Amino acid sequence: MSNLDYYIHDHADILRLAITGDLSGPGVASHDQTWRTACSVLRGRVLVIDLVSVCDADEYGRDLLLRWHRSGARISARSAETRAFAEGVVGAPISMLAGKRAGGRGLIEFLLRCLRFAAGKPARATNNGKSVLAVEEINR
Repeated sequence: MSNLDYYIHDHADILRLAITGDLSGPGVASHDQTWRTACSVLRGRVLVIDLVSVCDADEYGRDLLLRWHRSGARISARSAETRAFAEGVVGAPISMLAGKRAGGRGLIEFLLRCLRFAAGKPARATNNGKSVLAVEEINR
């Protein structure tokens, strides 16, 4: 049995509980209390239960996962194994989340724009909404 941990990510429109470990043992009661507290402060925000690496649960853990689902929390998984486990408990499809992003999409878009310029197709590049000098402007 692995340890059961959670991390709270509080955003303007979403409150995310990221859970790692098995939903088993005494930690389940702590997660239940965290969920109840989170529900009292949602104020219209979406509650997302992000199952980072959860692949096992005892009776109480399965019951908690099912209650989260029935209460309208959005449940997501980060691996196929965790997704299969959660879908087996709640009896409904669970969304998959990609692994943690490190700002790669903005960097990739920026590099693609630079490559387009190098191929003779000038383009102004932005990175996360901030204007970045295009290669042609740098070379002036």
